[in-house]
Parts: sequence; C-alpha cells; structure tokens
Amino acid sequence: LAEKPEEVADGDVAYWIGGIHAMLGDKPQALAWFRRTIVLGNHNYPWFARDQNWIKLRGDRDYERMLAEVRKYAEAYREEFGASSF
Repeated sequence: LAEKPEEVADGDVAYWIGGIHAMLGDKPQALAWFRRTIVLGNHNYPWFARDQNWIKLRGDRDYERMLAEVRKYAEAYREEFGASSF
C-alpha cells in the first residue's frame, strides 16, 4: 500500500485511503488523499456526498470546498453526457 498520495495512480484507492484517515479523524491526511482522488479524475459526487466514512469532515471548510469542486465536475459531466441526475 502506498504511503503517500502522490504514489497512487488509482482514484478509487486514493479515495478509500482518504476515507480511512477521515474515520480516524486525521484531517490533514484525509484531505491530502481526497485532493489526490480529485486530481486522478475520480469525481463521483453522488457517492462522495453521502459516504458516511467522511462524516467527521462534514462542515469542514476545506473538505466542503473540495466537495463543491467535485460537484462542479459532476454537473459538467451530466450536462455534456446526459448522465443521470444526482
């Protein structure tokens, strides 16, 4: 398992590792992994918005900013490709 976000090339793996850090209350690591998730193109906003593994970060300004960024990607994809709504 990678020790640093930049060592991971899979957006799902980055998100899962971030979720572990979020559950443990390790905000800096959780956010670093979430950033890597976004960079790698994992923009699954509907899932991210309801994932209970991240509940400790709900309401956190930095986390909410990143979640809003992902929502913009999801909205753009929906507009371009006609994907189902969320």
